[in-house]
Amino acid sequence: MKKKFLIFSPSYKETSGGVVALHKMCSILNQVGCESYLYPYFDNCEINKRNFWKPFYMIAGNGFKSLIKGYKTNPVFNTPIYGRKNEGYWDDWVVVYPEIVFGNPLNAKNVVRWFLHQPGYHTGKIYFSSGELYYKFNSAIDNFSFPGSMTSEKHLKVIHYPLELYNMNNISKYRSGTAYCLRKGRDKPIQHDLENSILIDGKSHEEVSEIFKRVKTFISYDSYTAYSLFAVLCGCESIVIPDEGVSEEEWYPNPTDRYGLSYGFSNVERAKVTAHLVKVHVMNEHAKSVDNVKNALLEINEYFF
Repeated sequence: MKKKFLIFSPSYKETSGGVVALHKMCSILNQVGCESYLYPYFDNCEINKRNFWKPFYMIAGNGFKSLIKGYKTNPVFNTPIYGRKNEGYWDDWVVVYPEIVFGNPLNAKNVVRWFLHQPGYHTGKIYFSSGELYYKFNSAIDNFSFPGSMTSEKHLKVIHYPLELYNMNNISKYRSGTAYCLRKGRDKPIQHDLENSILIDGKSHEEVSEIFKRVKTFISYDSYTAYSLFAVLCGCESIVIPDEGVSEEEWYPNPTDRYGLSYGFSNVERAKVTAHLVKVHVMNEHAKSVDNVKNALLEINEYFF
């Protein structure tokens, strides 16, 4: 039986690595011959007599925003949006949820959860079910198990990096200053001089790449953002502010994921030794994305069908 997939995903946003990965996975599934659609994300919340109005207003508000803004896709990807009338019968489908999804809002029979970040990191809650199949994005995601479900030993790493922007073309001859991002590390204390330092949060890839090509150093308070690699691709020193109590090996157990990155301020010179390997590594990861999806398909077939 030919598999059909629904990817439960927010609207396309180029600055969200998780959203880009979800849309890219949908596109790859279609590329390799699976019928695959995006299903627009909506909030699913715990509601009880003590917690009723807040979720109600949140869901209503987010629905209104989606109606006004519309649902965006990347025109480069093959990502049709599901719009059929016979909605609700999903027994022949595989539904892919990112780890942020609470429960099983589509009431799907075959559920894959894709851990693009640590489960519970964004919401503080985990509400999964038995009979599900879990995939970690890469070595940075902690091992996870849930009774009655299975966590694959294979990583499902799918990337789409705009290498046409993040490269060594038109770099500044004389670099100065720093750039930094907060993103998911916004609660960490600032550890660098903010004078002559540019915050890249919220800027487009075009703006960020131009900044990376003229500053000397990029500092990320978010431990797991691709912008740290983007900076290396543009010739920057790239420093990641460590998470408290997390060693370098625990941060990224796979050494290739640490190429060009200084975990803390004391490892900059060591990071420079592997900086030249980052571009090849990223290009290899691009090529592997299709293989990773194909390998997951084999396992999904064995698990659900």
